[in-house]
Amino acid sequence: MSTRKSIFYALGFSLLSTVAVGQTKVKPLALLKHEENMMFQNAVFSPDGNRLVSVGNQGMLYLWDASQTFPVSFKQVHNGTALSCAYSEDGKYIVTGGEEKSLKILLARDLSLVKNITGLPARVREVSMTGNRLVALLQNNEIQIYNTDTWEKVGKPRYAAKDSKIVFSNQGDRFYVWFSTRINAISAKDGELLKVFNTNYATPTDLAISSDDQLLAVGYGQADEILRIYDTNDFKQVKAVKKSGAGDYASGLSFFHHSNKLLYQSNAGTPNLKIFDLDRNTNTSVSKGSASARTSISKDDSKVILAPRAVNSIQLLSIM
Repeated sequence: MSTRKSIFYALGFSLLSTVAVGQTKVKPLALLKHEENMMFQNAVFSPDGNRLVSVGNQGMLYLWDASQTFPVSFKQVHNGTALSCAYSEDGKYIVTGGEEKSLKILLARDLSLVKNITGLPARVREVSMTGNRLVALLQNNEIQIYNTDTWEKVGKPRYAAKDSKIVFSNQGDRFYVWFSTRINAISAKDGELLKVFNTNYATPTDLAISSDDQLLAVGYGQADEILRIYDTNDFKQVKAVKKSGAGDYASGLSFFHHSNKLLYQSNAGTPNLKIFDLDRNTNTSVSKGSASARTSISKDDSKVILAPRAVNSIQLLSIM
């Protein structure tokens, strides 16, 4: 574990007030901070929702206790900025990607290094894991797939927009990325291209998949509709949300695990965190001024992380 001096904060509540959304209430728990000169790049919940991991601009990984809102461990994992992080589906591993073109695989229980994958052709912007597969998206648009039993690459390289999100199906057999206006479904087993869906609409800004794998939510910018929901079987559109004002775009998309609700960020003027209830067809704002590039919802749907890129705090919210 790193011995570098660190100052931690689990102090102060955000300016959000408790908001009711149908039967759902959202309220702030705390702001999580690193040292004052550090910036978050990503944060995600552990599979059981009891912990969360974050990475930042000084190559540090922090492991937090979600119930006590303080870090239980930390470690310098990259030289330079750590851009991405992910938990394995079983909670055993944490994977991080950095600007020095490497992947670090660590044991979650003590942050000991299991594997150091170096010499990649570009910085690692995004990582995602499920089953025995790890997918990394590099700055040069290349997608690399690894078998987590051997940590060896499998399949042929694929490509996606460098700001794409990697979204695994809940069955773990495929993942979704975007490139220009196209959304690609790629086999997790061997990297084969399963489907190509051209939205013929706009370039996506984010993706999320429902817990039953039946619906794919796509965020958009520079379009009249900032959200479109598609059936994953035939990619027919089933729902849509119109923009709230000039310059609006959707980001921070996450489906709830136990209801047909979608959490997302509307970015017209003052950002608004909203919940779109697909069953009731309601679209309700739950906070203002909480700009978030990423969200992560705990498995029991009780907590939400708002994790902006290059901002010095993480908002931890409670859902009731």
